Amino acid sequence: MSDDLVDRLQRAESTPYGKARSALLEDVVRRADAAENQELSFYSRLSLVTAYVMGGEARKSLVPFARCVADWDAEPERYSDHTHTFLWTFKYAPSTLSQFPEVPLAQTYGVLDDMERRWRTGGHSMHAVHQYRWLVASHVGDAETAAEQYRLWSTAPRDSLSDCVGCDPTSKVSHLIDIGRPADAVALAVGVLDGTLTCNEQPQQMLTALLPAYVAEGMYSEAVDAHRRAYRALRNLPGELKAYADHVVFLARTGNETKAVELVERHLADLDDPPTTLAEMNFAAAASLALGRVGSLMIRRPQGDDVPAPQLAAELADRALGLAARFDERNGTQHQTQVIQSVLTAEPWVEYLPLSETARRARARVEVPQPQPEPAEVPTETPHGSGWLDRAEEAWQHYRRDEAIAAWKSFEAEVPEESRTALDRARLLDLLGLTSQDEPEVALDAWRSALSLYADLGEEARLLRNRARIARMLGHLGQVEEALATGEQPMRWLIANDEPRRRAGWQDSLATLYAQDGRFEDAIAELDAARQLPETDADQLASSSILLSNLLVQLNRLEEAEAAATVGLTTSDDLARSVAYRQRGRVRAKLDRAAEAVDDLEEGIAIASGLPVSQPHVAFGQVDLARAYLMAGRPLEAAETAEEASPVLESDPDFAWTLADARGVLVDAYRALGELDAALAKVRAQLTDAPEEAHPHWLGLLRKDEGMLLERMDRDEEAVDALVAAAEYFEAAEQPIEYVQAIRLAAQSARYCGNFPLVPELLAKAQPVLEALPSADESVIFQQAGIHLDLAMLELSKGDPAAAVAQAHQAAAYYERGAFDSQLTNAKLLIAEHGTTDEALAREIFNSTTPGDDFWYRSGYLLLDRLRTQGQTEEATALETRLTNQ
Repeated sequence: MSDDLVDRLQRAESTPYGKARSALLEDVVRRADAAENQELSFYSRLSLVTAYVMGGEARKSLVPFARCVADWDAEPERYSDHTHTFLWTFKYAPSTLSQFPEVPLAQTYGVLDDMERRWRTGGHSMHAVHQYRWLVASHVGDAETAAEQYRLWSTAPRDSLSDCVGCDPTSKVSHLIDIGRPADAVALAVGVLDGTLTCNEQPQQMLTALLPAYVAEGMYSEAVDAHRRAYRALRNLPGELKAYADHVVFLARTGNETKAVELVERHLADLDDPPTTLAEMNFAAAASLALGRVGSLMIRRPQGDDVPAPQLAAELADRALGLAARFDERNGTQHQTQVIQSVLTAEPWVEYLPLSETARRARARVEVPQPQPEPAEVPTETPHGSGWLDRAEEAWQHYRRDEAIAAWKSFEAEVPEESRTALDRARLLDLLGLTSQDEPEVALDAWRSALSLYADLGEEARLLRNRARIARMLGHLGQVEEALATGEQPMRWLIANDEPRRRAGWQDSLATLYAQDGRFEDAIAELDAARQLPETDADQLASSSILLSNLLVQLNRLEEAEAAATVGLTTSDDLARSVAYRQRGRVRAKLDRAAEAVDDLEEGIAIASGLPVSQPHVAFGQVDLARAYLMAGRPLEAAETAEEASPVLESDPDFAWTLADARGVLVDAYRALGELDAALAKVRAQLTDAPEEAHPHWLGLLRKDEGMLLERMDRDEEAVDALVAAAEYFEAAEQPIEYVQAIRLAAQSARYCGNFPLVPELLAKAQPVLEALPSADESVIFQQAGIHLDLAMLELSKGDPAAAVAQAHQAAAYYERGAFDSQLTNAKLLIAEHGTTDEALAREIFNSTTPGDDFWYRSGYLLLDRLRTQGQTEEATALETRLTNQ
């Protein structure tokens, strides 16, 4: 058997399922056929059948499967070493054949009969045979046969040809749900989900199958968890169109139509090349159900113009019903049409099932009336003339914005321009500025225009209020120096002389200016003073406390910041309370109290979600929450929350750094979830979109992340390039230790991919950098030791243990000097394994390590080997017992 062909086969089988794997296997089959290597041809065709089925091209599997059957039947002895693989692959045929209406049903039954014959001839259990007879009976709607085959399947003993302990019960769960026994379906799944699943289709297939059962049994949190976990595992896999349909139906029937449409838009392109006709039919029906519930929403199509949801829903319904009719014509029943009709007309399972904790809390706030503050006493008498302006100012002071605007408009309607006094005109300009603060230039023009009127009238307080407002707006626009010059003295006067109820607000404004100028201590002093004023109302106190908390964080006074944010929660204003929860959550995250941080941030977002606030306000909070989820060991929630925030952040260049933050969270979340491709894509998106002013240290961290991900994905040649680039960024940022770390990681990847000459070349670049640093510095000692250990590993890879041991001795000396005990032990183990033949050093390490840890086992088994080699049988046996029983 050609070594080249075997290498090609192994490379193909190590590639994820999909068209790339199938193409590699097709190449192996062609080459094996050309070389007349019949055994390799047979095995590689079996592997190709599996690749087609698992990679979303099931139709293609029928030709190589038929060839394998013919080859087997012609010379079964030649291929006997592959008996199990051949029979296992045989199981794909009846399932595949039933999913294409152009294949006569008699052909499927013929394959089932052939399967049963082969199983009986080989002495195998009928377990798998009954399963696939059940599958076909269920497909055609033969309930009686399906029930009997299910009974036989459930009573037959499992054997090596049975589906795995996850897939086999998944099919049974589907049967139990179909016959109206959801409680039994849930009970059957419990043991499976609690066990160890090694199949690459599980647990996502089981969780998907359980969705209707969980909802039927009122297990709503389990249903949400199953949807989130399963869809996340499935969403980028080939050939999962039927599973996507199940998730779309779940969303559409639980009040999550908008989310269902997101899935439809994401997978609509799969209908152009569906894995099977059955999957095409099911997804078209599910998509039609979802689209029929979102009104006239415009839907993005992968090709062509956007289309109204009702129009696309009708098209997909016709498509699904047309395919169902083809199946029914083939099957001689009406079962598939009935199934599709039931999907198209499905009623909601529940009115609304929140998919996240923030959504659940937001829903609860709607369903349970929130305590409302006592309404302020509103005058009942209708004012006249300038009395409308009095009412407008009074309402604005008490946060009754709509009432203030209505009063202002009433004055304008009642009093013609020619009858308005200079004071009236100035006050109108004040109100225009106050109500236009989202248009800074309009507000500034209004307040500046009022200044001369107030000056002429001698209205000192009103004049200074406008100067203070102008200063506040300038500070908001980043013109801090001008803001202080304009407003500091007026604010001081207002704090001392304005109406008592206004004074705390002006002190708050002055504190804000100081904070914008970087004078945090001065700002804190102003806020502390404002909070002590007897006239400060509860809402103003809360507002000042939120700002105070933010400033205290800047000074790392986190406990005080937490206490201030807690005071901020007392506000009657929902938006301010949302901000206070977010602030306290961020503080608690910094205090490493992740669970409490999550609770606060969820509440803050839930409050904001029910308010007419901008999307960015919610998205910024979601980034904080995603980070807190990650800290709390909840990477799934972290990923989904940051993903939800990302489209909003991508919509505005001003959000670039928050978007970068969100992507950083996603990288870590994806890494924790094992979604390395997604993590790599996010890192590269960060690099592509990096702002021009991005610091080289940040860019170095991104390239380092990229390199480490590539290394984990066994793409070591690419990893070397990324890590060398990271080192260059760290050099530009004057970060020598991080430079050395990146160089060492690049050398490690070079060793992994067999580029041995590059390793010492890279490490030689690190040595002079370390020599230029203080030799007694711990980080320098650690990296010096690491370089010698890297060189030791290189020598081992090159097959020179003596040179490796020499390098390990130097590494050990550095590790001992720096008191790096764990790394010292590792270096000693290398010396014990490759530098000695006796048991002394292994025994020393074993006796000095903690029983049960990795070094204890490694040194223990090395010691065991040495004892056996030296004939110390009794001690070796006792040691083996100890190692085994620990």
